Amino acid sequence: MTDIAIKGEISLDSAYKTALRLLEDSYKTQQIFTKVPKIENSLSWFEPLCIPAMEPVARKEIVSTYLLNEKIFNIAIVGIFAWAIINVLNDYNAGERAAFEEYFVKREEYFDSITNTDGLFSTGIEENWLKSVDRQGILIENQAYYGKILDILFLLTNDDVYEFKKSRLIRAVRAKLDGAYVLDREGFLEIRPNYFIASFLAPELFTRDEWMKAFDVSLKNNKLWLDWGGFVTLGKSDPNYNAEKDSGSWFFINNMAGLSVYRMDNGKYADKVQKILDASAKNILWQKYSGRPCEVMLTENRQIKVQGLYGISLATFIYLYRVAKSI
Repeated sequence: MTDIAIKGEISLDSAYKTALRLLEDSYKTQQIFTKVPKIENSLSWFEPLCIPAMEPVARKEIVSTYLLNEKIFNIAIVGIFAWAIINVLNDYNAGERAAFEEYFVKREEYFDSITNTDGLFSTGIEENWLKSVDRQGILIENQAYYGKILDILFLLTNDDVYEFKKSRLIRAVRAKLDGAYVLDREGFLEIRPNYFIASFLAPELFTRDEWMKAFDVSLKNNKLWLDWGGFVTLGKSDPNYNAEKDSGSWFFINNMAGLSVYRMDNGKYADKVQKILDASAKNILWQKYSGRPCEVMLTENRQIKVQGLYGISLATFIYLYRVAKSI
């Protein structure tokens, strides 16, 4: 795979440096981070995505905060935290890894107790981050979260039981969610961007070709794609579409999508990745709220609806930039 051509070199480089600085500064001032994700605030569930992008000292402070919180049994928060720890595990010694093991074993035992006979994680609406839609049952992103918990436990324990559970999960996911393209949830054909979350965190759930089919469907007739460089939450053809609530595009989802499709085929999707990079860079450099870049819903006509100050758009841009630049 060849590197994507980076246009507007100075602008993207400047956005990258700004994102690194603001992520660090905003953690210290709590202007973007909530410190501990709030169950009632589904956007904050994604904050563990920021951990690998932080400087080591801040990173360890954040990780300690999570480990000390005994109340978090939300599949999204724990699964994304597992993904984050996998990416920084080399920074931790044997004693610290033992603390990780205790934390994740306790939560995996709970999640395992509520999986179905196929080893899939089924959920009610309370575990659905997309609050505008009644999504329940076998959701694609929740299987990715559970898979990351199994992955970190296998790395920490070398216990074959976790490898077995992960293999069973992959088989079941492919049996239940592989239709003409990767499904958002079992039994429903709606095109949703949630599979970008899953493909970013756990690309192993499906083959490269299967993921690409889903992405191509999202692009067909602009079902989800917005030409300025993003994806809408719901396509206009979706029966649940509401122009007021659902015509927006989340930068952190767009960045995860960009990184996912870059890994699939950076040549085929180079123009889409470029537009995603440019749109996120513009957000970081110029589209600010209270003096800081914000996680926003950017509508089809580019009107900004501010949703709050979050580090997740900064962190996911950092990851996409690094991959595109082969840093």
